[in-house]
Amino acid sequence: MDAGAARRTRVERVIAAGARIADPRDPLGEEARRRLPLTSGLSPEGVELALGRHLEIAPSRGELDALVATSGRARRCHVVLAANVCTAPLRAIAVAAATAPEVFVRPSRRDPVVAELLARALQADEVFARSRGAVALVADLQLDDAGERAARDARLGDGPRAAPDAEPRAELHVYGTDRTVATLRAQAGPGVLVRGHGAGLGLAVVGPDADLAEAARAIAGDVVPFDQRGCLSPRFALVEGPAGRAEALARALHEALELAGARIPRGPLDGATRAEIAMYRATLEAVGSFWGGEGHGVGLDPAPRALLLPPAARVVHVVPVTAGAAAALLAPIRGALTAIGAGGGGQLAAAASALAPRARVSALGWMQRPPLDGPVDLRTL
Repeated sequence: MDAGAARRTRVERVIAAGARIADPRDPLGEEARRRLPLTSGLSPEGVELALGRHLEIAPSRGELDALVATSGRARRCHVVLAANVCTAPLRAIAVAAATAPEVFVRPSRRDPVVAELLARALQADEVFARSRGAVALVADLQLDDAGERAARDARLGDGPRAAPDAEPRAELHVYGTDRTVATLRAQAGPGVLVRGHGAGLGLAVVGPDADLAEAARAIAGDVVPFDQRGCLSPRFALVEGPAGRAEALARALHEALELAGARIPRGPLDGATRAEIAMYRATLEAVGSFWGGEGHGVGLDPAPRALLLPPAARVVHVVPVTAGAAAALLAPIRGALTAIGAGGGGQLAAAASALAPRARVSALGWMQRPPLDGPVDLRTL
């Protein structure tokens, strides 16, 4: 098996392991559904939604081609995972397996479940092994050692001799806060290429031709998965048009989230998040309006001078804005935008996308189902 075929096979086996986790009849799927409500912060219904609809187990051929083609090339790949999105390990390990035959994964200490199940399945997978794949879970990273090994391999010619400008012998993929990325980037040894995937958020854009009730249902469908904690989750809804239209969208979104919450309850909140919601609510009641439910909140600022980031707990901040005012309003968050969901035509969506050209763009209701074509945030370094 040549190197290109081996990379693709390893990715396909990661996806096959994910399919087992998605299947409630498979022992891995049963274990995931038993453990994740205790570790992920999601309700059992939220776990089922994540595994049954948002685990990326059916990529197209073109998506796999893109994932393999855009991944790096290294002898080994170290992966540091976060806990925000319980299904994220599948994509992260797939990208790592396309990058290198040896993959070392440090799972989130708070929610290691999906990473553990994927590793277990791959370690028992003979096809994965025949494609020279090996995956191991680690409690701590040895970044200096990784760099020294990479430098030693280059000196001793372990495997094909590399040209001076060839790919690194080790990569480190970090998923987490911007602070975590910066810390591990500084600690990485020579010969280790670091790819950081830090904080991100989503933006919903409602154009002038949108049916507001339909748009609200679609936005709710993007907010509920993972209880809005992922980098694709919309935290803001920008409505192109006057304040009255934004208020109508906010009211419709409150109703849509109420209905969605009855089917898929929000997971339990800790005291800090409850305090954040209370502070956000007090602020919005002072400058605009707030609608709260058992498991959600919607704030409306009818005359925004700046965007107030709501807590990541199914809480959405709604504002009216014109395409001309978008640049000033979005400037503070443009670097964090990883997803834009749009519907209803108009000029605002194009203006937002121009400000954040790296962000994925999709229809409203599809923000949480991106193609499996590489890292979810499309960052390369």
